[in-house]
Amino acid sequence: MASTSFNLQETVHRISSTPGSFAIVSSTPNWPITPKASSSKLHISVLDSSFNPPTIAHQQIAFSAFPPPSSSFTPSNDPPSYTSRLLLFSARNVEKTLQSGDANPQQRVEMMSILSSLRSNTHPKESIAVGLINEPTFVGKASIIRSYLSTLPYLDVEVNLSFLVGTDTLIRFFDPRFYPPNEMNQKIQEYFQDSNAYLISARRGINEEDRAIENEILNRDGVREWVDKGKLRLLGTGQEGWEEVSSTIVRKAVGGGDWEKVEKLVGKEVLDYIRKEGLYST
Repeated sequence: MASTSFNLQETVHRISSTPGSFAIVSSTPNWPITPKASSSKLHISVLDSSFNPPTIAHQQIAFSAFPPPSSSFTPSNDPPSYTSRLLLFSARNVEKTLQSGDANPQQRVEMMSILSSLRSNTHPKESIAVGLINEPTFVGKASIIRSYLSTLPYLDVEVNLSFLVGTDTLIRFFDPRFYPPNEMNQKIQEYFQDSNAYLISARRGINEEDRAIENEILNRDGVREWVDKGKLRLLGTGQEGWEEVSSTIVRKAVGGGDWEKVEKLVGKEVLDYIRKEGLYST
């Protein structure tokens, strides 16, 4: 991974204190272009998460394939498979705030960079970036990322964005509480149609109750239409292995000194970083 020239601590502070701002912290050369996709449509997968810490679930979801539609309808204008990837940390979140003992934003970005470097080592031709953004909504994030892409002199092709989320975030996406009064439907349409973006929800949990919750969400009024259009899709079968892995479990394992469990959940490189920085041990 190639790092940008600015100081990480200064960049984290600037993005954290500037609403609507965005920065690429590190990336492969000419991200999001790859030789394979330089003259065709681009499709960027965006894993926007708290990474506190990043787990094997983050890794598997971040580097997953674009899933098929979650309905019997077959969209006629499907984008290509992912051509590049973005690991994104939101300096501002609609519900989560920094808790005592959590990794600070700079540490999270450094752990995200570990994931991207590991991927680059095993997939050297893949286009990957780590980014910071200060915007709470997916509509806003899609717009900001598109504005950034429009400034890249070497990028003149059509771009699709797919945000990878969990079930909790999927529920919030269709919750009127997180939108200005009476503007949810307009904002959602803006996200899916105007921003040419997709929402990919990774399955969580392994029992029938979890599947029932997913089905209830996908069949709600105002949601089903986007499923049928292929704009909202489910990732996985519920048996991939990430369903019951969470950063919360990792933090508890660190607090209990169960380093063998921690390594299974995050991998050796992130484990080494956690121990070096003394994270989550209080």
